[in-house]
Amino acid sequence: MLTSTQKRAAATATAIVLLTATPALALGPFVRTDGVLRDLAPGSASPFDGARARVQIVESGNGASHAVLTVKGIGAAAEGQTFGAHLHEGPCIAGDGAAAGPHYNSHVHSGAPKEVSDRTEFWLDFTVADGTGTGTTTVPFVPESGSRSVVVHALPTNPANGGAGDRLACLTVAW
Repeated sequence: MLTSTQKRAAATATAIVLLTATPALALGPFVRTDGVLRDLAPGSASPFDGARARVQIVESGNGASHAVLTVKGIGAAAEGQTFGAHLHEGPCIAGDGAAAGPHYNSHVHSGAPKEVSDRTEFWLDFTVADGTGTGTTTVPFVPESGSRSVVVHALPTNPANGGAGDRLACLTVAW
């Protein structure tokens, strides 16, 4: 089993490889979005107030997608905590977490019976270290284009049902 330091090192190495890739190297759609996270709970303080995020999704030659989420400027109170983060169906609208809709799920789009797992959804959970969190995933599908969002949740993803608690912040990802 990997230690948290080893996991962070592996996630950072993967992020560096994917984030330094150029669109010309991608075999399929290349999505890169960055900006200030939008607050989904403006009435309360959050460690993500003022934080910035970058999302990158690259299609590989075998029909898989690789995604990296990097969040910087996370408040010190969140140090060492793990947060769930997922690609959602709808756009990111400040103050309206419901607008993001449900998790993007490949089975829903293909007409197959819905399965909630890290093989059918983009789960980009990250643990905060020095005000930064990086989540990576590889899924065996390519998401359909549209105006979507990555939502940061209050808890780590529960592998049994995909839930991760309240929606805290989001970033629009459109292509």
